[in-house]
Amino acid sequence: MKRILFITSQYRTGERIYPILPILADEYSLDLLKVYQMTNSYNWVGDLDMRDVFDKTYLHLFQNVYQNECDVSKYDLIISDDNRHTPKTNLHKLYKSKNCPMVSFEHGNNDKPYFKLGHKVVFDKCFVFGKKDINHKDQIAGGIPSNDGLLKYTNLEKKHILVIVNFLGNRKSPFKVNFDNRLFRELDLISLQKKLNLPILIKLKSRADEGGYTNNLMYLKSILPTDLDYNIVIDVEDDNKLIAESKCVISAPSTLAFKPIQLGIPTMLINNSGQIGSFYDYAGLFDVNKLQLDYLLTDGDNTNWIERSIEGGVDFNSTNSVVSKLKEML
Repeated sequence: MKRILFITSQYRTGERIYPILPILADEYSLDLLKVYQMTNSYNWVGDLDMRDVFDKTYLHLFQNVYQNECDVSKYDLIISDDNRHTPKTNLHKLYKSKNCPMVSFEHGNNDKPYFKLGHKVVFDKCFVFGKKDINHKDQIAGGIPSNDGLLKYTNLEKKHILVIVNFLGNRKSPFKVNFDNRLFRELDLISLQKKLNLPILIKLKSRADEGGYTNNLMYLKSILPTDLDYNIVIDVEDDNKLIAESKCVISAPSTLAFKPIQLGIPTMLINNSGQIGSFYDYAGLFDVNKLQLDYLLTDGDNTNWIERSIEGGVDFNSTNSVVSKLKEML
């Protein structure tokens, strides 16, 4: 039986492709290498340790589990959940010792030259989201396997208006637009709430360099209107369900924002509040001074955009697409 090493570095990065694991385990012998944020020594900064969620769901699929390093010379294929060349994961050291193809997945929706910096350094081939992202023969359109799970949630009751934030206004940010008092004023969430008669749910990202999320909760409370009906969540065990229960979504451009678009949920993205990546041609991308909140009250057809942007995204078949292409490498 052929052997595969799967390397996971960050839950947010890896969870997009974890659904390929049970299918591969049926046919191949799988080993696991945990690095960076997935190791036991990492200090989790969110409110739900997603390493426990991973272990509960997937750990039984692996014959051997390693942390930080292992002998990579004995495998027929190595799969990494991230394509970055960074000392956080030290994938370049593993790459030098391998005797088989090493394939990675794009870090996320981004504008960074991760492929150029990591090609033939931490991977041989790299999966990207859609056909429009392919600029090199060693890039493969694979879609987002975790989004296939949205299909079972297509008829859920809509419980909230979801706001997916990126950098807040209480810290240094690489972006021109941040989720601060000015942006929330422009969003006028109270008016939107009155029109839809639903509470606001804010999805807050936990960051390794912040050491926790308490300050961010206090900041949001200080800038949001006192009469706004809202809740805040951080780590979520099932983000597909979170998205599917949304009546509409306001978000920075992010990998998570692909989900509501695939489900046909009205989704407005705020330009310059995150890396544009694959959203450069998305009709719902608005500048902060030209927000069209009525966009959230209409049902747009984004089928053509999804076909270009997410391999297998229209029929929720990214998982099979990725697995079939991995098998070609064995």
